[in-house]
Amino acid sequence: MFKPLKSILFATTLLENCKPAFDFAASLAIKYQATLVLLHVIEKSVPDYVEGRIKGLFGDEYWKQIEEKQEKDAKQVLIGKQSASSMIREALENFCEVAGISNEDCGYNTREIVVSHGDAIDEIIAQSEKFNCDLIVLGARKGFLSTNSIGPTIKGVMRASKISVMVVPPAKA
Repeated sequence: MFKPLKSILFATTLLENCKPAFDFAASLAIKYQATLVLLHVIEKSVPDYVEGRIKGLFGDEYWKQIEEKQEKDAKQVLIGKQSASSMIREALENFCEVAGISNEDCGYNTREIVVSHGDAIDEIIAQSEKFNCDLIVLGARKGFLSTNSIGPTIKGVMRASKISVMVVPPAKA
C-alpha cells in the first residue's frame, strides 16, 4: 500500500538543471497537500588552512561576514526579493496554471526554505529527518556528452536515506 506524502524535501544546487526537479516536487506537494521543504546546502569551499589564514589576517568577524553574505545570497536566489511564502505560492500557482489545475485544487499545506552549511549528503539526510519527510527530490545534471549524470551527492543520499529518493533528469535542451 502506498503511504501518502505529507512532507517533501527538494534539495537544490540553485542551477538550471534543478528546475524540472522543483516542478516535480511542487506538483507532488499540490497533489498530496504536502509540506514542501526547499533546501540549499552551502558546502565548505575553502580548505581549513585557507580559512585559518583569512581569519588570521582579517579576523574571525570578517570570516563570519563572508559566510553570512554567502548564506544571504543563496537565500536571495531561492526566494528572490519576495518573502518565502509568496515566492513558493507564486511558483506553485504558475505551475498549476501551466498544468491546467484549477485554483481550488492548487494548494499545499506549508513550505519551508532552509539554507544550511556542511556536507550536502549529511545535511540533506538531517533536514529530511528534521522535517519528517516522506520523499527527497533531487535534480540530475547533464553529464559528459549530454547524457544525464548522477553524481556522488545523489549516490550518497540514495545510500544513506531511509526514505524514498526521486531523481529527476534535467530538461532537454
